[in-house]
Amino acid sequence: MAFSQLQNAMATLRMSLAEIQNKERQLDTLISQFRTQLRRLPRQVVYGKTGLESSLSAMGEIEERLDDAVANRRRVLEIKKSALEELQALELVKQVDEARQSLQSLRQRVRASLEKDEEDAESAAEIRRLETFIAGHSKRAEQAITTRYEERHSPG
Repeated sequence: MAFSQLQNAMATLRMSLAEIQNKERQLDTLISQFRTQLRRLPRQVVYGKTGLESSLSAMGEIEERLDDAVANRRRVLEIKKSALEELQALELVKQVDEARQSLQSLRQRVRASLEKDEEDAESAAEIRRLETFIAGHSKRAEQAITTRYEERHSPG
């Protein structure tokens, strides 16, 4: 994935996450309101402000709306989890790409210094560190991306 494509994908995911988090806050507020209404209705019947039948009917409607809001929140959280995992995988890919660029630049500097008969142990250690980082994080990114691909395309 080209770097600009990677940045665009990450930006799109961040925008989606902001929208998801906003929806999650809206649902949290709605759930809280429904629970408050359910707590208050029985007292209104007890103190004669509303009739029993109308309160029972209202409680049933509120419970249905509450159940729907809770189910929607659960679905939103599942989508949020998926988006966060996808963003983490893309961030890993970005880190690996940046490390590869650093490694390439460092190798060029080392070659230039070797041509001048200069030996740089610090650069050699940095090359080994970057190679290890790239190998480990490339594998993690591959596993994360593959796992999500398989989850999306597996039957059932």
